Amino acid sequence: MTVPLSSHRRLTVSAALIAALAGALTPVTTASAAPTAPTASAAPAATRTPAPDMAGVVAALESAMANGAPGAMARYSGPDGTRARAVGVRDRESGAAMDTRARFRIGSVSKTFSSVVLLQLVEEGRLKLDAPVNRYLEGLLPDDRITVRHLLTHRSGLADYTDAMFDQTVPGFEAVRNRVFSYRELLDLSLAEPRTTEPGAAYKYSNANFVVVGMLIEKLTGRPVADAYQRRVIKPLGLRDTAYVHPDTRIKGTHVRGYLHPDEAGAPLVDSTEQTVSWAQSAGAVISNTADLNTFTGALMRGRLLSPATLEAMTTVTPTDATGTRFYGLGLRRYDLSCGTQVYGHTGTVQGFYTYAFSTRDGRRSLSALANTSNRGSANTALGGTLEAAFCGKKPAPASTARSTAPSGVSADAPLPAERDLPERH
Repeated sequence: MTVPLSSHRRLTVSAALIAALAGALTPVTTASAAPTAPTASAAPAATRTPAPDMAGVVAALESAMANGAPGAMARYSGPDGTRARAVGVRDRESGAAMDTRARFRIGSVSKTFSSVVLLQLVEEGRLKLDAPVNRYLEGLLPDDRITVRHLLTHRSGLADYTDAMFDQTVPGFEAVRNRVFSYRELLDLSLAEPRTTEPGAAYKYSNANFVVVGMLIEKLTGRPVADAYQRRVIKPLGLRDTAYVHPDTRIKGTHVRGYLHPDEAGAPLVDSTEQTVSWAQSAGAVISNTADLNTFTGALMRGRLLSPATLEAMTTVTPTDATGTRFYGLGLRRYDLSCGTQVYGHTGTVQGFYTYAFSTRDGRRSLSALANTSNRGSANTALGGTLEAAFCGKKPAPASTARSTAPSGVSADAPLPAERDLPERH
C-alpha cells in the first residue's frame, strides 16, 4: 500500500507513541523543534533569509576540483526558485561535461531513506525505538541492551566493518566491487571486531548499524528494502531519478562516473562507477540526482513523510565532535553554519562519489552537491563549502583592522574537515 502524502494519518499517532518518540537520547545535548511563527513585530522572512551566494557555490565546486575531483555540481532550491551550477566533467573518457540532471551514487545519504522507513514502521506500531533489537530479530546481537534508537543514532557500539574492508582503498574496493553479500555476512564482519562502546554511551559512526536497520525493515515488512523505499518514499514523492538497484552494478540513464583516488601518491584514478555496493546496501546503495535529493530533504523537513512527533524525535541531536557545530539525530545530521542557520540532512561517501544533501528545518531551502571522487578528504571538505554559500549568502568583506583569532598560517574562514563516512587515506 502506498503511503499517502496528504493524509493526516501520521498526525493521529497515539499518546503512547508520542511518549516513546520523545524518549531521551542519552545524553541529549541539544534539540531542535519546528520553527515558531514570527511575531507581528518580527522582520519579514525575506529580509532575514540571505540570498544564496551562487558565486560562492561555484568557488566551492572549483575548489573540490582543485583538490582532485574531475567535476562537481550543486543544486539549490528555495522560495525564489532553483539554481544549479556545474563544473568539470562527469566522464573523463568522453569528456562529457558535468550535468546537474545526471544520476549518481549517494552513499550514506541512503541512511536517511532507511531511517524514514523504519520510523514510519514505528508510527505504525510495528516496533518501538527504545526496545531491544533482539525483540524483533531474536538472538541477532550479542547484547540485549542495544536498542533500535542506538542503531539510528550510531550509539550501539557495533564496530564498522568497512574499517578493515577498505584498509587498503583500491584493493579493498576491487575485492568487493562485484561481490554480493547477505546482511548476515556484513553483520558477522562487524561482530568479529571488538565493540567500540557500551550501548548508548557514545556516538561512533558505523555502517553496521544501518545493515541491522535494513534487516529490521525486511523482517517487519516481509519485503526487500528496495520495495520499502519505493512504496514509502520514492513513489509518494515522485522521485523519478531515485532507485535502489542492488545488486545490479549499473546506473541507468545519464549518470556521473565516479573516480577513486588510490592510496599511492600520483597513482592514476580508478573508475569505480560500476559496483554492486553490496558492502553497504541499506547503509549506502541508493542512486539519485540533485533535484530528487532536494525534493526528499525538503519534503522530510516539511513533515510530508513523518508526523510532527516523529520528526521532532528525528531532529533531536547529540554532538558528533567538539566543534559545537555538528550533530546527529535519528539517521540525520545537523550542521550549524556560521550565520546561525541550522541545516539537516546527510553526507555520503561511496567509492568515486562525495555527496551533501541538506535542508533548513522548515524545508523551504535545500541544497544538494556532488563531487565525483573519493579517498580525497580535501575535495570532500571543499564541497562542504557549498552549504555556507547557499544558506548563509555572500559573506561581507572583512574589515582591514580586524584581527584574526585563527592559529598562525590558518585562515579564520578555513572550513572544518569533512566528516568521514568511510575510511580514507588522503
